[in-house]
This record gives sequence, structure tokens and C-alpha cells, in this order.
Amino acid sequence: MQKLITIKKDESILVSSQVESFLKPDYVYLPLLNEDHILVRLKDKIKIGDALEQASSYLAPVSGVVRGLKKMTSLKNVSYFFEIENDFEERRKEEAKIKRKISKKEFLSLFPNLAHKKNVVLNAIDDEVYVSTENFYLFLHYEEFLELLDKMYQLFSLENIYVCLRASSSENITQLMSDLGMYPHILLKMVPDTYLLGQSSFLLSYLGLHEEDTEVILASKLNDAYSFLVRGRTKSDQLITISGNVVKKPMVIQVKVGSLLQDIVNELVCITSDDVLYFANGLMRGKEICLDSFVVTEELNSLLIMKRQEKEKAGKCIRCGMCHDICPVHLHPLLFSNPTYWEQAENKCIKCGLCSYICPVHIQFLLDRKEEHHE
Repeated sequence: MQKLITIKKDESILVSSQVESFLKPDYVYLPLLNEDHILVRLKDKIKIGDALEQASSYLAPVSGVVRGLKKMTSLKNVSYFFEIENDFEERRKEEAKIKRKISKKEFLSLFPNLAHKKNVVLNAIDDEVYVSTENFYLFLHYEEFLELLDKMYQLFSLENIYVCLRASSSENITQLMSDLGMYPHILLKMVPDTYLLGQSSFLLSYLGLHEEDTEVILASKLNDAYSFLVRGRTKSDQLITISGNVVKKPMVIQVKVGSLLQDIVNELVCITSDDVLYFANGLMRGKEICLDSFVVTEELNSLLIMKRQEKEKAGKCIRCGMCHDICPVHLHPLLFSNPTYWEQAENKCIKCGLCSYICPVHIQFLLDRKEEHHE
């Protein structure tokens, strides 16, 4: 079994159980993936669910007017975004239809490997400290999730379905225990609060399941599937966690896809310090960002706002071997600066950050390798 690591965290940072909302932005921004495939023109009126370019999974989250292209930033490797001015009319491409029956074919359109699986694992685990996004998808929609998982079980003759969450998620556990008696084939699995169990391969190893037999579905993705299969709606909003040691009230927020992160912070977040750093998707595997012109895309699950601290200067390696011992995929981080070794290790490295986390002399192994590469 792979090594499980407990990450030290500030226990005073607690996410509120009340979900806030930011669903009426003045403007939203969708990434332009291919300028040769644009379907709209300047000043075109669009509806929720309209496509702005061919073969893009990004559909209009609001109704409004196309105002042009604008240079923005996000977690996607994209430079330009469609700018849509919200008209707040909530016009949709087509009326939502509540479906009482879902076919096997419809499930396979979203989860194409399901036909060859024996088990399904619903993953509601947030790996990063101070992040509760996947946990809150389950908290808000557990009844719908159980309904959809039960339908999967019947259609695909599955052997078992597992709902996995942290043992510390007491509110979710209480809710699920009251309803799971009606679904004897859906099993609740509570896992310890250790790092990387939110990753599919680590979770399956912990559960003693095999990847070839098991479909792992994030709670956020099951929510999208329920909206599409049952309500007939395309994705227009998502949950993100905003927390950190300078956030007065850490919270989970329901936001429109394409919103500006700065607008969300300005309206809903009270920051108790002026000198802060912003991290998208966590401290361990996330990245430091600048809020200016940063767009919420489906890849974003959290924003951590942390007080800036003076960086510990990296010392000379003392050959303690702790980075190798902690590496979940058995690499030698000290050799990352060697181009030949990195060429062999790059695809195997999962960028978890544990090597730098454990280093007693504060070497930033991956960061140092990138800086050396760019020089």
C-alpha cells in the first residue's frame, strides 16, 4: 500500500457550513480555444447553454451579449477569453426537462468506461488542507447522488458502490447514515485525514480495489452528471472554497463559471491583512496566482489566501534521504535538477510537493528544477 501522510494544518481555519453565492456577475469570461472555430460575432445575443466555438466544452453560463475577446488569466493555458455582458434574463438554449428515466447510453456518454467496470467509487475527499469543495458537493446533493448511483447499479449490474469521505466529515456521515438503509448496495467508506487519498490511484489502493474494475467519480463530476441527465441542464455554476489564515470567514461559494475571482473576493470575502498571497487549488499541489483578471474555470476548486511569510532560505542538502523516503512514487527528488534523470522521472512524478514539505533545509525541488530549466 502507498504511504499515507498527515499534513500539519492550522486547526483554527474552519469552513462555514453555510454556502454563499455569487451567481449574478456583470460579466463572465469563457476561454477561446481555437480562433478558427468561433461561432459568434461581436454584439451577438446568446442564451445559457449556447456554444461560442465548435468542439468546446465551455458553454455560455449566462444569457447576454458578446462584447469581444479580452486577455485574461486562469488555470487553463489560454490567453484570450470571450467577454459576455450578463443581461440577467436567464434565457436558456432550451427549456430544462425533468427526466424520469435515464438510459444506459446516456450514462455512457458521460462515463464511457462504466460498461466495463464492476465497482463505482464516489470520491468526496478534498486532499488539500483548508479546502472543502468536494465534501460540500456531497453535503448539498447527497439525496440526488444516491438516486443516481442506485440507477447506475441497476443499469450496469455493478457489484458494489462506495461513497468515500473523510472520517472528520461528521455532517455528511450523519446525513448519509439516515438514508443508506434504503440502498444496501451502496457502502459508506470513511477514510483517515491523510494526504493524497483524494487521488484515484491512492484511494483505490487504500480500498483494496483495482483500477481496471472500478470507476472513480468525483462528487463535483457526479453533480454535473445529475444536472445534465436529470434536469437537462448544462453546467453554468460550480462550488469553490475560499479560505486561509487571513480570511475572517472561510466559506464555500456557489459561483457562475467565468466569473472574475477578484469580484467574488471583493463582494464576499473579508481579508484581515494587507500583505497576502493567493493560491489556486491549495498549498501543496496548487499554484500562487495574482487575482488581477483571473477567471473561474472548471479546473478551479479553491482559493487560499495566506499571510505572506518570509521564505526560509534553502540550505545545502544534508543527504538525509527524507525526500526519497516520503515520495509516494519512489523517486529521488534531489536528482530532479539532472536533465537525464528528470526526463525519466517527469511522467512518474505526481507533483504532490511532499519532498519540499518534508525537507529540513527547505529545498524547493520542483521549483528549483523549473527555474534552472528556464535560465
